[in-house]
Amino acid sequence: MRSNLLFLLIVLSYLEVLNSQSYPMPENMPVHTKILWGENGLFRKLNVAPKSRSSELKLRVKMLQLHQKISLVTLGVFSYQSYLGNQMIEGDYSNHSRHSILSKYVWSMYMSSAALSYFAPPAMKYNKKYDSMKVHRMLSWVHFSGMAIIPYLGYKIHQTDDSDGYNAAVKTHQVVALSTLGTMILSAVLSFLPY
Repeated sequence: MRSNLLFLLIVLSYLEVLNSQSYPMPENMPVHTKILWGENGLFRKLNVAPKSRSSELKLRVKMLQLHQKISLVTLGVFSYQSYLGNQMIEGDYSNHSRHSILSKYVWSMYMSSAALSYFAPPAMKYNKKYDSMKVHRMLSWVHFSGMAIIPYLGYKIHQTDDSDGYNAAVKTHQVVALSTLGTMILSAVLSFLPY
């Protein structure tokens, strides 16, 4: 009976800590997370942060699950768009308009997914060691950079007048797009690993 009462008191005190505003933030938070979610972070100053740490963690889970779903759809559509781009390089321009239309959808979905991950509340803890999620985050900077520059590179293809400049612009666009796709695939695989 006493052990049950003691257990109940421990659980209640733990829940109280989770629901209090002053729950300590995890150590080793990424810099952007500290700026947004730290004890004096932007979301706290704007008073848009959830009122309890447990609510923050629930929000984090929802945001990251939606991030994963949108990312997988984006990866599939981007793969198809890359296939169409490679067909154009081989001389088949029959799907040029489809490739162009998909670029807007892929870019919008990618940036939406990235925002969900970037703006998510902090995790319970962050490890100093390298694990699959840390590598996943490192790769995200690579594919984010690629995704940010791809539309400009596509624009440059259409602005080039001479054939040498056109071929160089197409090659640059292709290399960046395939590198971006490759790092996105690797990031997706890493997110499913247990370590």
